Amino acid sequence: MNQYFEEGEIFTWVKDREKNEPSLVIALKMQKESYRNGSKQAMIAQDIRTGKKYFLKVLFCSNLEQIYVEKESKVQLYSPYIIRIYGGMLDEKNRRFITLVEYIEERDLSDLVSGRGLAGKTWNEKLKTCHIIALKFLYGIDHYNSLHGRDPIVHRDLKPENILASPDGSTVKIIDFDWVHLHDSNVTVMYRREQKGTPGYADPHYWNSYICRREMDIYSAGLVLYFLYTGTHHFHGNEELQRYMLGDDYAYEIKEMPGIDERLTAILAKMIAREEYRYRDIREVIRDMEAYLRSIGKLPELPELLRQEEGKDTIRLSYKVGDVKYSPYLKNYRFVPIEFGKKQERSQNGKKSGHILSFYRMGDCIKAVIFHEDCHRLIEKIPGRVSEGDLFSYGGVNIEILQIKKRG
Repeated sequence: MNQYFEEGEIFTWVKDREKNEPSLVIALKMQKESYRNGSKQAMIAQDIRTGKKYFLKVLFCSNLEQIYVEKESKVQLYSPYIIRIYGGMLDEKNRRFITLVEYIEERDLSDLVSGRGLAGKTWNEKLKTCHIIALKFLYGIDHYNSLHGRDPIVHRDLKPENILASPDGSTVKIIDFDWVHLHDSNVTVMYRREQKGTPGYADPHYWNSYICRREMDIYSAGLVLYFLYTGTHHFHGNEELQRYMLGDDYAYEIKEMPGIDERLTAILAKMIAREEYRYRDIREVIRDMEAYLRSIGKLPELPELLRQEEGKDTIRLSYKVGDVKYSPYLKNYRFVPIEFGKKQERSQNGKKSGHILSFYRMGDCIKAVIFHEDCHRLIEKIPGRVSEGDLFSYGGVNIEILQIKKRG
């Protein structure tokens, strides 16, 4: 009999350690059950010490070989657009594997779009929100797709239900890596003999294939964007799904998108085209999306991923991490990553692993983007920007802004 968690139960979660990994032990109180379905259960739990909420995914294992198929716990990616996964724990006594995941209260894209929850009173305002969500979604795919070159991480189940988003697009997270293909892993091939994607979103050519290619996620992403911009599933109803599953031309041709610019429709059409005509890399999609949005004056500002050219003047930013002082010079749009316990280095993209936050410059302002959930802003003298006297905290260590001085 499966030993399900019950609301109010206290449980100590201990991360299964890999070599050279730090230990992670969290005492949790089960607050609410999200779902219970045979061998799976999900709970919302709270850290007894800090009050922080987590999402617990439980897999009951009648055969412990199932654990080797449970790959989501290994997906510990570092992106603002991907859900944070803290790791997994094998509870041998109760024959269950427990994955600890970041908890956020945003709705999934299916609920948000179908429920007319997108921010904006007019069509153009809602379209602006769609552009923000679309770009962040694509950047999230780029993060995991581009980490390992010829053997990329492949999600394999991108669909509206697996993207969480806030109504205004300020938060966008790709979730549910249950069926992921991980770099340098043959487990996907050995144990998962079916695609295990979702009908209507997975590329039918790969449905029963052992192959994992990044083009699979590009296809699914194109259909997710179709849903985002139109509010309808590209393939719906049994008859359409049956035609789509045949894998003929019907599965690879975009439907009409009333009210949507034909240039945007063309991008989505190339995302879901047959593989020989499809985009080969998600960065090609991002390039064309950004070019299109720039051409119509609708390119959103994503400060943590700025691509603009630098200015000539500099600003000296002096700050302390604990008792150690740093004083880098910032050109326009230059990032300064704060890496806990490591030598400070300059970076233009702010995407190195290990960041807890980054400072960056926009014009005459210094701003900050927080990457780690345990980093908190304690003092913010001027909303939306970094000022002298501002204070951040991470793991009991203070990060204090000492001086901001412009130099010609």
